[in-house]
Amino acid sequence: MKLRSTFKEINTIDYILIALCAALLIIFGTSFGVLFLCMACVMFMILRRIDYKKHVMVKRILISCFVLGGVLFIIVESLVISDFGDHDLNVSDADYVVVLGAGIRGTELSLTLKQRLDASLTYAKSHQNIPIIVSGGQGPGEDMTEAQAMSNYLIQNGIAKDRIILENRSTSTEENLEFSKAIIQKNGAFVHPRILIVTSDYHMFRARFIAKRLGFETFAISSDSPLHLKPSHMIREFFAMVKVFL
Repeated sequence: MKLRSTFKEINTIDYILIALCAALLIIFGTSFGVLFLCMACVMFMILRRIDYKKHVMVKRILISCFVLGGVLFIIVESLVISDFGDHDLNVSDADYVVVLGAGIRGTELSLTLKQRLDASLTYAKSHQNIPIIVSGGQGPGEDMTEAQAMSNYLIQNGIAKDRIILENRSTSTEENLEFSKAIIQKNGAFVHPRILIVTSDYHMFRARFIAKRLGFETFAISSDSPLHLKPSHMIREFFAMVKVFL
């Protein structure tokens, strides 16, 4: 009886939300965007069923959490957006170009990764003396390392094979940059290496933040991320940035 007095009965709206989540999971699978939306629906169903007239303190706590969460989200997303459109195309004193991986399907580049590589080609062809590190290991559903797939694409588009260095062990942004730093230090005595990072717009702030923490001097070329994927990427980046800050 006490539980029923706390929560309102399930109704038509709840059934619609459950059906919507089930349909999204069936059609689109368990991508981050779908799972996030489903979790949001579940939270909405739980919160809307609480009888706030009987639980005023719960209402105040929830409102405070939502306000603080909203402010934090706006601050973090503003930082992420601040590095959109970085294009240091005229930088000539970078020691290395570092292209960060973004997943492949089998041996096929994802659209996001192809856009990163296309952005790197513009710079690489006009600065032919700068070596290129392609960074990315092998994950589920990938028939080769991302680094190998990236190298193949660059070679097919006119970049000399001897300019390309493969970093093929990393599985995260932190590892991308840590392992790339190890390669750079092995190849030369750089105290504060100057690297030009090539990655997606939504990913650039975090990549540069981590790189600077590792002692890199950074320049950047950001590629436009696919519009239909941008909302999902931006939400995921929020949680990734919170993890980095912590």
